[in-house]
Amino acid sequence: MDGFSTTRRRFLQLGGAAAITTATGAGVVTALPAVAGDEVAPSSFHLGTYTSAGGPGIVRGLLDPATGALTVQDATAAVSEASWLTRSPAGSILYAISERDEGTVSALTPDLALLGTAPTGNGPAHVAVHPDGTFLFVSLYGEGAVVTHPINADGTPAPATDRRRQGTDGRPSHAHQVVVDPFDAYVLAVDLGRDAVFTYRLDAQAGSLAEVARADFPAGTGPRHIVFHPSGSVAYVAGELNSTVTVCAYADGVLEPGQVIAAAPAGEVTDYPGEIAIAADGRHVYVSNRGSNTVGVFSTGADGTVLERLAAPTCGGDWPRHLAIDPSGRWLHVANQRSGTVTWLPITDGIPGAVAGSRSVPGVAQILPQPA
Repeated sequence: MDGFSTTRRRFLQLGGAAAITTATGAGVVTALPAVAGDEVAPSSFHLGTYTSAGGPGIVRGLLDPATGALTVQDATAAVSEASWLTRSPAGSILYAISERDEGTVSALTPDLALLGTAPTGNGPAHVAVHPDGTFLFVSLYGEGAVVTHPINADGTPAPATDRRRQGTDGRPSHAHQVVVDPFDAYVLAVDLGRDAVFTYRLDAQAGSLAEVARADFPAGTGPRHIVFHPSGSVAYVAGELNSTVTVCAYADGVLEPGQVIAAAPAGEVTDYPGEIAIAADGRHVYVSNRGSNTVGVFSTGADGTVLERLAAPTCGGDWPRHLAIDPSGRWLHVANQRSGTVTWLPITDGIPGAVAGSRSVPGVAQILPQPA
């Protein structure tokens, strides 16, 4: 979700072109310098879009590692409001949530054939797959709950077996993201409304979650997304409402918040960080700053425990809801929701350069590159 209430997404979907185009937008598409012996084949990608903002639903295509450019191959509107996508561990199935009041989670082939759909609840914002491929976990922003769906033998989502509500003490809950920790031991749910990250243990036989820990953040932080350092002992939490990144120590399911750093240099606008990502080598963290329309770039230090801001380049669009690094590690792609564009920036020594190209994708919410 992208604002201050269960209806805020409608406000934040302003703008966007009328139709998806396969031609590169304004500006020159720039190729990175050739690297000897570094011929890399194009990789696949998928995009999730808001159909209510003119988006085509789910898009698939190819990414050119030499230029960063995207070639659109196909799209399907079989899943409306497809704001978040993920893949099965084997990569043979694509899972998509439909971010509606009567939300669903669906399974599709990578070629976008619909395999099956299950109801999940009000306002899903994120879906994650257990690394062993047996369960889906959906965060319900509107309902303030984390929902567990077993995965059928054919890869389709089964009816929910657990609905873990996180607002039982009267405080509002807006579950924004669910992830499985790097050790496949715990499930973590990031709750923007509760200013907390909940840790759960999965009972695989019952298909249910049991709370084992909770990390509390200062009121008004609005934790949105979390990403782990490759070591597994450090995590970084993007605070949507106070425009921060918090560095957390992590062990045995317990997060301990530490350093807090502004997601962008001080300015006249509030940034509402959308996505947080980390380079494969763990040396750099990237945050999409909606408001200033920039990408916050941070070094992680020797052990990942200290962030230092290095740069804040423009994203080349309006309202960068999501960003992702391509499999080659040479390009940063940004999904700009309000301008309805995907832009790409070359990465050199961890720092994104000037925008090299842009493609029109109305209502774009997320870009899901092929895994490295």
